[in-house]
Amino acid sequence: MAMDLNAKAAYIRGLMNGMEFDPNSKNGRIIAAMMDLLEAMAATVTEHGDALDQVYDELDAMDEDMDDLTSALFDIDDEDEDDMDSEAEYEVTCPNCGVVTAVDEDTLLNQELVCPSCGATFGIELAPDEEDEDAEEAPAAPADATDITID
Repeated sequence: MAMDLNAKAAYIRGLMNGMEFDPNSKNGRIIAAMMDLLEAMAATVTEHGDALDQVYDELDAMDEDMDDLTSALFDIDDEDEDDMDSEAEYEVTCPNCGVVTAVDEDTLLNQELVCPSCGATFGIELAPDEEDEDAEEAPAAPADATDITID
């Protein structure tokens, strides 16, 4: 089992005391000062490590609180987050029965659509706005929207 810094410093201090180390000699004073410095540094590093652990614990608690707050504010469940990435939907009216159905862009661009209510098959054609027709005659700013015409 590995010793922490404080235990290692205490072990070295014990070795010095067991060797009948003379801290009053020239070399002894330097080594004793280095030992004091080592013990102080070990204590400081341990304090910083403990403080860092506390900061991580508080950060984790804040992250959990933020998740709870976001869920409560925006009423978001984990399932809803997946739905937020879905494509935009367009409303299409069936020419046979008149039922309005929401379809995504991929379905809209298919050649033929099938009405979920009456089963009628119909095609759609994307028609440009009047602004788009004017754009063909003279250069202008691009149109903001596109009309949908049902065959």
